Amino acid sequence: MSHIVVIRNYKPGDEIHCKELAKSGVMSSLSSTFFGIVLKELTFQLMILFAAIMFIFFGLPLTVCFLVIPLVIFLVYVGTYIAFTAKTMEVSEEVSNIPRMYMSNAFSCCWVAEAFEPYLMTNDPKNIHYTIMTEQQFRDSNIDISSQIKRIVGTVALCKSHRLDKGAWIKRLYVHERYRRKGIASCLINVAVQFAMDQGYSCANIVASEYTEGGRELCLKKGFELQQMYHKPILGPLISTLMYELTYQIKPGEDDYVPTEYNRSMLNQ
Repeated sequence: MSHIVVIRNYKPGDEIHCKELAKSGVMSSLSSTFFGIVLKELTFQLMILFAAIMFIFFGLPLTVCFLVIPLVIFLVYVGTYIAFTAKTMEVSEEVSNIPRMYMSNAFSCCWVAEAFEPYLMTNDPKNIHYTIMTEQQFRDSNIDISSQIKRIVGTVALCKSHRLDKGAWIKRLYVHERYRRKGIASCLINVAVQFAMDQGYSCANIVASEYTEGGRELCLKKGFELQQMYHKPILGPLISTLMYELTYQIKPGEDDYVPTEYNRSMLNQ
């Protein structure tokens, strides 16, 4: 067993790697968000509006007015990039405060996925099967890792919600691009939801954008349900992205009671 991933609690010393992972995780959806915004109807309307203004009020030739199209696309990219850069700074500051925000009480926690691999690895991680286990399973297995290197390839955190009664938020779910589609994100969600169950939370919520379809589908497959949708501004009030708030109901109400065994079976998928 030369390639394994261990899901463990965050510990001092993980900060630098978590910051790098969070930054790459946020920026990984920059391209899809940019193209999604460019293809929105509002963007085309802005192009037509600016071209019409230049043609009607300034009397510019029609060929010159068409230059507004690449200009609008450029401005959309710049605005999207600035918004994502601001987001990475926000996330980086939060990662710096993980010990205080997530590890200072019994009702919140942060976990990392740590990959153990041979020092001389010639294959791309995308082409390798990884065995994923918890920290306790790793300890019990007595696997020799003396000839292996380790790197943090995923993160997730959970904290108490101040808006939802007895609810929790699953946050900072990131998996390195080269280690995706290997079940790591699924196991990170499992650990976070199981922690929420053990701490007596009634539900665990997570937010995904319209441009992170893979993550949204994974959550729905694991038993999350759509709670609400809302628009989050990207470029001020003009351009926004659709956000999906998903909830995993741990303690349903009487009218929609589902046995706990069902929750656990869905969680283990």
